[in-house]
Amino acid sequence: MKKIRTFIAHSVPEEWKEIIGETSASLREGLESRIAWVKPENMHFTLKFLGSIEEDKLAEVQGVLKKIPVVNFKISTAGAGFFPAQEKPHVIWLGIADGAKEFCSTAATIESEMGKLGFEEKGKSCHAHLTLGRVKKISPKDNWTALSEKINEIELPEAQINGFTLYKSVLTPDGPIYSVLEEYK
Repeated sequence: MKKIRTFIAHSVPEEWKEIIGETSASLREGLESRIAWVKPENMHFTLKFLGSIEEDKLAEVQGVLKKIPVVNFKISTAGAGFFPAQEKPHVIWLGIADGAKEFCSTAATIESEMGKLGFEEKGKSCHAHLTLGRVKKISPKDNWTALSEKINEIELPEAQINGFTLYKSVLTPDGPIYSVLEEYK
């Protein structure tokens, strides 16, 4: 049986993608660490990563997602951050202020419903954020505070989130390619 790599996410507003794309070169300046920056066209707010699922389970997942209430809400940014910590970053992110409650509520509902289908439930708390990059190799010369300040200078307008999407992800040597399997609005 063929498997499909999938995840559920909110789409990132196009205006945000454009602005982040325009400022991404300045974020990279002066960094020696090897960082896999997320391409603007691949940006999304992950609600649940399902991983590789059997093709025949896809219809079951879609059926459950159709029953989840869709919440539309406004989002705004809350500043930069790093997982697990700024001292040893693995993920560089931009936080969400307005809309974080709605984001986490939707994520919790999806987590619970997918758990009923046998998907592993994460035990950690929700942190509404947009991943900007993944640090592959850290250079001790890099100033993460300066990077955080650069990210905080990016001005993104308040935006609207309408529904969520089930995505297919195909890994390639040039990075992942995402395609929409179904939108829930």
